[in-house]
Amino acid sequence: MREAAGCSVAAAAVALRISPVAMRRLESGHLPPEEAQIAPLLTAYGQAESIDELLDEVARARRPGWWEGYREVLPDWLADYLALEEHAQIIRLYAPATVPELLQSPRYAEALLRIQHPDDDARLINRRLELLIGRQAVLRRTTPRPPSVWALVEEATLRRQVGGPAVMREQFEHLRELAEELRFTIRVMPMHTAHSALLCGPVQMVRYQAADLADRVLLRTLDGAEVSDRPDVVRQYLMALDSAASVRDSLPITEWIANWEEKAVA
Repeated sequence: MREAAGCSVAAAAVALRISPVAMRRLESGHLPPEEAQIAPLLTAYGQAESIDELLDEVARARRPGWWEGYREVLPDWLADYLALEEHAQIIRLYAPATVPELLQSPRYAEALLRIQHPDDDARLINRRLELLIGRQAVLRRTTPRPPSVWALVEEATLRRQVGGPAVMREQFEHLRELAEELRFTIRVMPMHTAHSALLCGPVQMVRYQAADLADRVLLRTLDGAEVSDRPDVVRQYLMALDSAASVRDSLPITEWIANWEEKAVA
C-alpha cells in the first residue's frame, strides 16, 4: 500500500511518529503493529476505507494459535515455527531417514512417535498425532491459497519398514494422493545416488509472498530444532536442496510407487 501510494518509508514513519528503522521492522513483520497505528497509516496511504478490515486482521493475529491447546506436547521451538508455517507460500522439505512430517500418513506418523517417545502413554501419543495432523491441515487450506510444496524423499526411506507393510502401503497411497490431487512435487532419490543434501539432516524451508520477508529454514535435531533466517544459513541449505533437485536420476513419487507395485506383483 505504501509503495502504491508513492509514500516513502520516511514519510510513513513521520505519520506514525516512529523512526524509519522501526517502520522497516513493522513492514518486515519483526515489529507487530499497534491498533492505534492502523488508522493514521492507512489515511496516509489514501486507504482509509480499509481501516476496519486491517483492524480485524490485527485482532486475528493476536488471538492464540490453534496449537496453543497442545502445550503439554508442544516444544517452544515448534510453537514459534507454526506461525511461520501457517503463512508460507512455498514449503520445501527433505528428510534423509524418514518421510517428512508434513507428508506422513497418520499410521506412519504414529509408529514414528512411538519410537521417538517410548515413555509416552497412549493419550500423549494421540495428542502428538493430533498436533501433527493440525499442522498438515495447512496443506489443504482454501483461504488463502495453500502453499506450493516441493519434497525430496530418499528411496531407502520408502524401503524402510516403519510400522509394517500395511502402514507402508498406506503411506505410499498418501504420497500418491498428495502428488496427484494437491499437485505436490515429490521426487524420490535412488539409493545409488549421493548428493549434498544427504549431509544436511532433516530440513524444512518456508518462503513468503512478500519479497522483503526472509526465507526461514527449520533444522531438526534429536533433541529439538532450530529456526533460522540468517542469509548465510538459508543460502547454504538452499544450495544443497537445489543441487539435489537437479539430480537426473530422481523419479516422481507416482512413478516410483508404480514401479514398486509392479515388482511386488511380480
